[in-house]
Amino acid sequence: MEKVVYVLGAGFSAPLGLPVMSNFILKAKDIYFSNEEEYSHFKEVFDLLNNMSIIKNFFNTDLYNIEEILSILEMNEYINENGEFERFKKFIADVIEYTTPQYLQMQSIPSNWQEYILGQTSLSRLYGTFISNLSNLEVEEVSSTFDYSRNFIWNKTSANTEYSIISFNYDLVIENYFEYIKNSFTLESNTEDLLNISKLHGCVKKGNIVPPTWNKSSNRELLKEWQRAWNLLKNANQIRIIGYSLPITDSYIKYFLKSAMLESKHLKNLDVITLDNEQCETKSRYDDFVDFNYYRFKNGDILEYLRKLHHLQFKTVESRDKVYKFDVLEKHHSNFMRS
Repeated sequence: MEKVVYVLGAGFSAPLGLPVMSNFILKAKDIYFSNEEEYSHFKEVFDLLNNMSIIKNFFNTDLYNIEEILSILEMNEYINENGEFERFKKFIADVIEYTTPQYLQMQSIPSNWQEYILGQTSLSRLYGTFISNLSNLEVEEVSSTFDYSRNFIWNKTSANTEYSIISFNYDLVIENYFEYIKNSFTLESNTEDLLNISKLHGCVKKGNIVPPTWNKSSNRELLKEWQRAWNLLKNANQIRIIGYSLPITDSYIKYFLKSAMLESKHLKNLDVITLDNEQCETKSRYDDFVDFNYYRFKNGDILEYLRKLHHLQFKTVESRDKVYKFDVLEKHHSNFMRS
């Protein structure tokens, strides 16, 4: 069986409105001013940032970049133990939870139901198509009535490709989709068996968030996540990195990947799909890092990747079909990398 690992960066979730490191503070301020009473604890964070501005008298500092801010604060916590860490964990979790959209079912589902069971919005259908393919899902219409009331059963099916996820993100974009299926339809497979996901920086649901800072890989709570991700990488036949720019500050990820490759059994391809700037700085970082004959870099938008997958998935839909399988991801990925 082919083993494919998708490595997801912040660019994967950004089209849904979730913040990336560079705009995290701006998103947080939008949330705070939309409901100052509920998010009153955000003001303590903003006041602290104002106090931190004194640093700019001595050093070049970007106080709108959450990674730089939290790196300074965590260093201060590490030395002084001033109790700020839990406050910032809650701050991060609240921003992520607020900006993560929910999947909502359509009130009535038409006869060409295969697409519309993925949610009300076009974005939810794009992400739903991708996640359903990753999980090798199959859906069956088991009953319908004249008023568009329909019942569906979802199940994980056998396939020639096994997918796994390694995520740098705290959010629940993928997990919320599985909850949507379970709550809206009949799901015969166990949720935890649908897709192997390792979150290297923790998860808002588990409360084990590790801020993306200089100390990010030292948290013992996440050791099992790192070990599982390491095993996924070493056993992978294909690694696909999506929406991750390989920032200079993330040198630990380079060592993590190199460590996994020490015991790599049969890696065939390493593909990177992420947006690059005009100076091609992201591609240059990857080109300098990766020295593999079967490495490919694609300057691509995650939405473009999802739209083309969605188009391929549904271009031959027949409304009379009662069983529908999500199984076009390999064909799509190959076409996308060649385009």
